[in-house]
Amino acid sequence: MVKSCRSCKRPLDPNRDWIERFLVEGAPAPPESRATKADLRQAVAERDHLLGQLHAMALRMLAKELSIAASPSLSDDRTPSQIHADMQRWIQDRERTG
Repeated sequence: MVKSCRSCKRPLDPNRDWIERFLVEGAPAPPESRATKADLRQAVAERDHLLGQLHAMALRMLAKELSIAASPSLSDDRTPSQIHADMQRWIQDRERTG
């Protein structure tokens, strides 16, 4: 029996390529998830840690761009909240003098 495309009804050769097999058979079923709650908690904790590092790095880069952190290097030990406070002070100083 010749199979045909579900939408356009043209005959297909499923052995020809994966696109035609997809058109005939449809999308493969997703694999069963074996993740446990502990795995999900660990993944969320890792994501939050990486986002925190990314946030701190972005704030340090922005501070450097704004010349707030001209003396400390990008590897200083300030927390994101300390960097944010430094940025706020710098902005307020600029508003007062400008």
